[in-house]
Amino acid sequence: MSTERRSSLIDAPTEILLEVIQHVPFDRDVVYQLAAIHPRINKILAKYEKSITGYFAHRNLPHASTDFPGEDLDHPGARYAWLSRCIQRYDAVDDIMAILVSSLNCYAVEKHNMALVNTGLLVFYRLQAVEDKAAFISSLPHDPLVALFLAIHYSTLTARYHSDGIINQRTYGQFFDENRIRLRSEIEFCFAEGAMHLGPEFIADTLLQADPADTTLMCLYHEHTAHDWEREPETDFQPPITQGPHQDPETKPITLFTLLQERLAELRDCPLQDVVGSIEDETDIPDHPLSWLSLAGKARLIQGLNLEARGSA
Repeated sequence: MSTERRSSLIDAPTEILLEVIQHVPFDRDVVYQLAAIHPRINKILAKYEKSITGYFAHRNLPHASTDFPGEDLDHPGARYAWLSRCIQRYDAVDDIMAILVSSLNCYAVEKHNMALVNTGLLVFYRLQAVEDKAAFISSLPHDPLVALFLAIHYSTLTARYHSDGIINQRTYGQFFDENRIRLRSEIEFCFAEGAMHLGPEFIADTLLQADPADTTLMCLYHEHTAHDWEREPETDFQPPITQGPHQDPETKPITLFTLLQERLAELRDCPLQDVVGSIEDETDIPDHPLSWLSLAGKARLIQGLNLEARGSA
């Protein structure tokens, strides 16, 4: 019997092992699974983290560094974690866009606005990354704000007619009275506020009818609405009932969605109540300034800049 040790993949040259690792489909768990195979694999993953993640990103996520800028990637393991976050974020954005552009959606995003709405969802991740979100919104120029607004606007309309849960139009009954119209407005405002704070994952959960979405929406409803209903005894109207302490209205900060609209009103030089209609009218035109947004245009908006044609105000 031969006493020669059989060769195995673990004994292969580092270059071969690197090539094998680089062709393994990447997800958030694969690094931990590979590291557990053998100490040598673990050492290679640690030593060649930059080249492994760079190869995968270049091959599969060529725009990740532009779409998700400003990440600290200098400490060990940071690049693997970043790559995992990128995949998770792209999955959420893809899920949302698939619903927003669907031919079954009665408020589908028009083709000329698809890239702009997609960019708005990516700008949300810039917003999630900053601690002072109000200051960040106040610092943004017109075009990134329009992208954010349209992402919320189309998501809200889609959720109204195609999602399940309390945000769906069916919740309010067949006939609308003043109370039901107000309730719908408040629920949709809370959805928009949730999107501003929680980002695309919250939008995706709502549109995909994930279980936590309604609970989160009710928490937002409790926090951001007045709860001063005047109900007529002869009607069957029943608003949601929530319990818990409320913030003092005198010290409660302005909501982010309100701030977004106020900032747009300022930049568009129009009354606050005209913001929604003016943006709808402008972006309905197939050749409006932000239509058919290019990759370069997307990059500028994600960086917090206007398109060059609009200037920097």
